[in-house]
Amino acid sequence: MLNQILGWFGVDPIQWYSEAKYWPIFLTLISLWKAIGYNSVVYLAAIMGIDKSLYEAAMIDGANKWQQIKAITLPMLKPLMTILTLLAIGKIFYADFGLFYQVPRDSGTLYSVTNVIDTYVYRGLKTTGEIGMSTAAGLYQSVVGFILVMVSNYIVRKYDRDNALF
Repeated sequence: MLNQILGWFGVDPIQWYSEAKYWPIFLTLISLWKAIGYNSVVYLAAIMGIDKSLYEAAMIDGANKWQQIKAITLPMLKPLMTILTLLAIGKIFYADFGLFYQVPRDSGTLYSVTNVIDTYVYRGLKTTGEIGMSTAAGLYQSVVGFILVMVSNYIVRKYDRDNALF
């Protein structure tokens, strides 16, 4: 479809699955598209859970929408934002396997862009049978993620005990 659009502008067709230079942009846009939908549902659900009487009281006091957001919505969303950030920090060494393996169709020419720890572990088990190396890589992801969550939670607990995970 993109090649047809480029053809209308007189640009030669591009072999998307043969050129790695376009894929960092594609993978970023696809990841953002997925994350925006999920996160908007989570945040909308949290906003719907805020007591309406707080907004009514703010309107009676003369607060405009921006002041209501600043004084009510954002402080009420702070615990959710903290927890989601802590959990995201724990997954910092994990990649979306489907995004990096199935979207580029496991194209060998794109390995320079799409070879992350998750796809390395899968390819190691599937093609070479290196169970030990794949297990070590998976353990490394888990241990480093756990350490990052613990350290991040300790920092959050130091500043605001109520927003920490534990």
